[in-house]
Amino acid sequence: MAQIKLDMGKAWTSAIGLVGQNKDTITAIAGLFYFLPNFAMSLFVPEIINGPSQQPDPGMSPDAAGQMMIDQMVQAYARYWPFVLGLTLLQFIGSLSLLALINDRENLTVREALGRGLRSTPPYLAALLLSALAAGIALGLPLALIGAVAPPAVAGLAAIPLLAITFYLMIKFSLISPVIVMEGAVNPMTALSRSWHLTKGNSVRIAIFLVLLLVTALIITGLTSAILALILSLFQQSIADIGNGLVASIINSIIATLFVVVIAAVYRQLAGPSGARLADTFE
Repeated sequence: MAQIKLDMGKAWTSAIGLVGQNKDTITAIAGLFYFLPNFAMSLFVPEIINGPSQQPDPGMSPDAAGQMMIDQMVQAYARYWPFVLGLTLLQFIGSLSLLALINDRENLTVREALGRGLRSTPPYLAALLLSALAAGIALGLPLALIGAVAPPAVAGLAAIPLLAITFYLMIKFSLISPVIVMEGAVNPMTALSRSWHLTKGNSVRIAIFLVLLLVTALIITGLTSAILALILSLFQQSIADIGNGLVASIINSIIATLFVVVIAAVYRQLAGPSGARLADTFE
């Protein structure tokens, strides 16, 4: 069987079509699982969303200033990790529920989609851990060996190709969530191997597509945030903080939703109409 080549324009058009066809239910799930958790974090854990509150002194060296910022972030995550973990799990459930909702092979209600998302979370987390372990081995083990026998400068140079390998693995495993939700792959190894198969011959196209989408989103986010931050600076600090958190939560929710829908569109194109039958070969 000939390998399907990803058409980025078709994938984008499909993603926009999915949003248009399901805008009400997508908005409801995005609001519940993306907007509310993000807004809650901006209110209760602002240092994680907005960065450290204590800025380095102008006279500090770049290394000392960087270490100070890192220390503050580590302390914030150490203090609020249960809260962050809970909200992250909510977003995972929301992403998987969203994929279930826009599945073209089934017409699920919102309640059924939420149930599918909840049931898909354990295998998805297991697949994420396995993929993170693979990336950690690909990056961490060689760096540790090189660092043990070579100067720091050499280890730094060696990190560049290793980071490229890690990014490659991220692309190869980028379709595990739709595989788990839309094909019912409860075995994480099955999901990983199926994602690897679907992305075969399309890794560069998927990488370019996602990077272009990310860069565009960052540019729009930066411009929008800068303009609104300037407007909100005219108000009291407490009001400005709430306003900034509100705006950031809306923008982050839109971007997160868009990425989920784009991944679904990429999956649907690469899996093709016989994707369900192909999935049977991986069971």
